[in-house]
Amino acid sequence: PRLSGPCTLHHHLPVSPCIRNIWTLHKPRRCPTLVRGAHGANVSPISLQMYGKWFDIAIGTTCKWMKNYKEKFSMGTLVLGPGPSTDQISTTSTRLRQGDCTLVSGEYQKTSTPGKYTYYNPRWDVSIQSYVLRTNYDEYAVILMKKKSSFGPSTTLKLYGRSPELREDLMESFHQLALEMGIPEDSIFILANRGNLLWGMCLSCCQSTPAAPSGSWIKARDIPSKPNSLKIGCPGRRLHGQNMLFGQ
Repeated sequence: PRLSGPCTLHHHLPVSPCIRNIWTLHKPRRCPTLVRGAHGANVSPISLQMYGKWFDIAIGTTCKWMKNYKEKFSMGTLVLGPGPSTDQISTTSTRLRQGDCTLVSGEYQKTSTPGKYTYYNPRWDVSIQSYVLRTNYDEYAVILMKKKSSFGPSTTLKLYGRSPELREDLMESFHQLALEMGIPEDSIFILANRGNLLWGMCLSCCQSTPAAPSGSWIKARDIPSKPNSLKIGCPGRRLHGQNMLFGQ
């Protein structure tokens, strides 16, 4: 079945006290200034260096729905940029879902805490708080997301990379950090990379979609749905509506 459920509109949360002063990722080549955020957590403010394209590499989550369907999740991209107003950032996510290249766009609200962003979806009554825990801007970023909804709270930790592959020590350190945050071993997983040729084709067709005017959503009717010339990997493009970014 198509990936949808209580945790697809997801992942961003207030930092739990259990992660105070926890940071085990390999020392970055360029270490940004950290700011003490809510509950004593260290967060990295998003700067212009954070903007651009990221690949989502790995996930650790307490969401049981995501755990049950983890085999169906695949690697995608996240593009960060300035929002329609100075207190927002724009997010655009592309990924393959059942052979379709899907694109989701939205905005997150900045807060008085550097590196913390919020999102609320009234349709699903979902609120999300997102924290950029650590990044060296040109290689990796780790984002903590806490969600509250009618299905209950959940915590998700995500590892992003500027390329589809990251150093093994970063992967191992992310895994250890997720465990120290109380995320179960069987709920920490690497997102499947469906192949470089497939990626090139899918991302090319999705990114050829004309940009929407500032502050507006890309509409389904604006996205063509037809096979690409090679007829594999990305038969069409679909918009999944206003969704949570930084996630699947």
